[in-house]
Amino acid sequence: MGALFFLIALIIGVVICLIVIAILIGLIGVGIISTSVLTGLYQRSIGKGFKTFFVLSSILGSTIVSVVFFWFINTIKNWWSTDLVIVAGIGSGIISGWLLGLLLFVTLRKMMEFIKTKYESKKGSIKSWLS
Repeated sequence: MGALFFLIALIIGVVICLIVIAILIGLIGVGIISTSVLTGLYQRSIGKGFKTFFVLSSILGSTIVSVVFFWFINTIKNWWSTDLVIVAGIGSGIISGWLLGLLLFVTLRKMMEFIKTKYESKKGSIKSWLS
């Protein structure tokens, strides 16, 4: 009887934790999107909104990966305390995420310009061919 109660309580606890994690991920995602939209509207520039989106998403992802990586390396090498490892992971994640976000934005802008020029040159050649 006690093992059955423990199993049911464990399952309910895991489900509640997964629901809370899903809600947090959703709130963070909505926050990033709404911040990007508001930045784009305030600056009156779609490009600045996309830049904000790329930078914020990259910072979030890089921070998570950096903290996990620093923690994993610290468990193997045991260099610093766990608190210092988490702070170092957050710091390096913010810096690398910011740089990655800017790099992604510039790359996407260059790709869109390239595609636009290719499309316009093809469109012009098709119009001259049809005339």
